[in-house]
Amino acid sequence: MNTAADAAAQLQDALLRETVEWCAAKSPYYRATFGMATEGFRGLADLARLPVLTRADVVAHHTDIQCDPSVPAALQHTTGTTGAFLQIHRGHAEQAFVWDFFAGQLEANPRTGLRPLYLNLVNAYHGTLTGMPSHAYVLSAGVHDRAQAEQARGLLERTYDLPGVEPRVSMIMGTERMVKALTAYLIHAGFDLQGSSVRTVTLFGGHVTPARKQLLGQLWGATVGDRYSLTEMFGGAVECGYGGPWVFDPHVVPEVVHPRTLQTIDHGVGVLLLTSLYPFTQQMPLVRYFTGDLVEVVEPASAPGGLQARYLGRLTRSVIDATGAAVQPLLLSGPLYEILEAVPDLAITPRFTDLAAGFGLELTGDLHYSVDTSTPEGAAPHAAPSAIHLRLGLRYAPWMFADRVADLVQQLTRQLWSRHPELAARCADGRLTLRIDALEGSAVAPYDSK
Repeated sequence: MNTAADAAAQLQDALLRETVEWCAAKSPYYRATFGMATEGFRGLADLARLPVLTRADVVAHHTDIQCDPSVPAALQHTTGTTGAFLQIHRGHAEQAFVWDFFAGQLEANPRTGLRPLYLNLVNAYHGTLTGMPSHAYVLSAGVHDRAQAEQARGLLERTYDLPGVEPRVSMIMGTERMVKALTAYLIHAGFDLQGSSVRTVTLFGGHVTPARKQLLGQLWGATVGDRYSLTEMFGGAVECGYGGPWVFDPHVVPEVVHPRTLQTIDHGVGVLLLTSLYPFTQQMPLVRYFTGDLVEVVEPASAPGGLQARYLGRLTRSVIDATGAAVQPLLLSGPLYEILEAVPDLAITPRFTDLAAGFGLELTGDLHYSVDTSTPEGAAPHAAPSAIHLRLGLRYAPWMFADRVADLVQQLTRQLWSRHPELAARCADGRLTLRIDALEGSAVAPYDSK
């Protein structure tokens, strides 16, 4: 193991022991659920002894799970688009620690030259954010309406005279929808994206397909980076290349488990768990938190660089066979979305319509499609489905272009079989049927890719 990776693992091991000790001592919920599992707890080697924590658990035991009952420094919340609405408490002590820790990192690793000038696209989706020291000088703007978008444009066009700071904005960062919305608005307004000083675009929030990241990079003439993050966690992961594996921050501990047995796996497909570490989180740390995200293990936790995983989609929006020891993907929401996003026939409901930026706002929108499954009558609770029904909402009446629709269905079937070999095999031997129906767009509700 190389020195940096070894140091990161040792840090995680030590902080995990402190985290478990802190939770057992301070939280009534953890004290009860951990039980005897904390005796002789050795850190990473014993993490799987602890119970898995779901969002429903956190919502149901919101008070008892807290390690500090005092008034929080900040309240942060999930959007509730993928489960029950959840608020996270951030304490004063942890916020002070986070600031001092990362400020110390900046002092220990000083940068030469001008400070970079960043544009942060702000939103109120997740409550009060945790303040972070930065080498950059950060400007803020919104994009929810034309007035805000024009302000953002003004910031991008302006040349600044701030001592020790770059004269022009060199990076834009924000949730994927806000970056897409600003991009569409600026193109519609005749703004020269590639002629701007922006050289980096950083995304976070919802799933962005590799094709869309590549498009954003081409439009801006910039490098596009993507961060995996959850409101529930302090820390996340960074994607290596478009569609590449996610490499996790050292102050979170990732695991991948079988979605049915919750047993840890070191290869194949499973659900990502994350553990936040003391003292980066203190008031409401989440241990072995079930994210609901399906991932494929690229490098196991025992690898020199630690666990690396590739995102495959949301568990609740994917079709899998989890009856065996290894998960068999049948229709994963991530690859399905990537395939359908490239189909111009699908109807799209755009977001940020107040920007009045024409059809380009479809870059921000939701595709019209749905997925339903059925299982044989009397089947066991976790039985594999016997039928998958994909409904497409098109921009036109399907009967007007019957030949085009037939070709589209045939093409999609081949693509889905190619991306999901087990789906193809089961369709071939009759264990599973895949039905694709094309309807008018209004007949199928928009699909939120989150």
